[in-house]
Amino acid sequence: MSGLISESDRQSIAAARAAIERGEFAAARDLLGDIEGAEASYLLGIAHQYTGQLDDAEAAYRQAIAQQPTLTHAGAALGRLLIGLERFHEAAPVYEQLLRISPGNLSARYDQATVQLGLGQSEAAAATFDALIREGNDRPEIRFMHGRALLELGRVEDAIDELRVAHVSQPAPYSLGALASALWMTGEHEKFANLLTRSLQNPALLAKAADLMRQSKQPERAVDILEAARASQTLDVDGYAVLTQAHLDVGNAEGAASAARAGLAAEPGNRSLTASLASALLMLGQAQETLDIVMPMRIAEANGQHWIAYEATALRMLDDPRYEALVDMERFVRRYELPLPEGFDSLAEFNAAFLAALDRWRNYDVEPLDQTLRSGSQTTRDLTSIDDPVISAYIRALDGPIRDYMRAVGNDPDHPLTLRNTGEYRIAGSWSVRLHGGGKHINHVHPEGWISSAYYVEVPADVDDEDGKAGWIKFGEPPFETEPATPPQKWVKPDAGVLVLFPSFLWHGTAPIYDGSTRVTAPFDVVPI
Repeated sequence: MSGLISESDRQSIAAARAAIERGEFAAARDLLGDIEGAEASYLLGIAHQYTGQLDDAEAAYRQAIAQQPTLTHAGAALGRLLIGLERFHEAAPVYEQLLRISPGNLSARYDQATVQLGLGQSEAAAATFDALIREGNDRPEIRFMHGRALLELGRVEDAIDELRVAHVSQPAPYSLGALASALWMTGEHEKFANLLTRSLQNPALLAKAADLMRQSKQPERAVDILEAARASQTLDVDGYAVLTQAHLDVGNAEGAASAARAGLAAEPGNRSLTASLASALLMLGQAQETLDIVMPMRIAEANGQHWIAYEATALRMLDDPRYEALVDMERFVRRYELPLPEGFDSLAEFNAAFLAALDRWRNYDVEPLDQTLRSGSQTTRDLTSIDDPVISAYIRALDGPIRDYMRAVGNDPDHPLTLRNTGEYRIAGSWSVRLHGGGKHINHVHPEGWISSAYYVEVPADVDDEDGKAGWIKFGEPPFETEPATPPQKWVKPDAGVLVLFPSFLWHGTAPIYDGSTRVTAPFDVVPI
């Protein structure tokens, strides 16, 4: 194809490349125009990507690869774009092709291992990262990703060592977060606290360290640290995002709204700050203003489940009849008995075996920092990636209820749940939670999901208390107090062997179980294909 490019097109391509190097992406896009050829398509993809036109960027990269399959930098750009969008299933064949063309390509090997980790193929990912390190590729990002893979494999001490090496070599918010979280979940709370104290001295780590304090039940301290920083210097957008959430955690809606607006002035349209501002406005009773800021996000991110949740709560507070049609809990919250997995004579027998299989993957006794779980523990590896006959039997048994749910809710194009119903699906993540005495889930949604779930493996006798509703799942109540109040609208009693399916955008949480009790679930998210 390159031999067919005119001299003027060559000059335009060279000028576009220079514009991209200067960061003038819109100018590069204009220079490329309708020029044909693999290199022009590749450069156009870069220009689209860095001006936020991700669909156009993907199309341009794919066109470049179709025109010249050996153009490895186009394949690498497409792969990294898909990784950034967490579309790991689509990224996998891109890297398989890249490594067929260039087997020793270091970046492609690293990216392929990243994809494998995203797909739950932790053994393969760990082996690749380990091989890269043994070959002398000791970069901090490789040590970091190796640590992440080891965490998923339950090699916790080795993982912490790798995460520490990566963070000391190149301190960054992401490495601080991973190392601190691992220390927290292993009960090394003194080391966790010391790490955060040191990190507060690094301006680049201030916001992340404050956020980790907030997550570790110290929101007041996070507020004090960031308000002091705000008074003496200009916070960056990440700092405002953490400050906003910390104010929400302590119930200060006015402070949260002020911090969110300050951050949005610096970066209009920031997703995190917009979501936090929506929470603050609902707490202040400003439902119409909430709709005004949320609806553009609903349009821009039609599948963002949290935006639908904010819209629903605002409609409810306004007594808007569209609310009932949107949440329709009698139709969309459905209770099933799990079909008996193959190889078992009863659900009780299966649940006992399932419980034992799940316990082999519990590496921590403390809840993760960035989850809605309180007083409990959670498996870190996607259950769908574990080679265990009992866990695999569970995954297969889910197919019937999921397909029945999709048939039952239909495919009405005017509703955000049903319009995505293709009749086909994949499980986008599955995990297990053990609640300890007093444990619960605070109200939340699953932003990247479509259909969410709760499967009850083991429940305590407390659940029979219909007044206390210990361990029951509740729907419709947001994780903050609104004005007027928006209490739960539906409760479902858990029983061992019961599966509950519901829209991922629906606020849900649990009442605490009683002291001395335990409750084990195996939730998952489903997305359409």
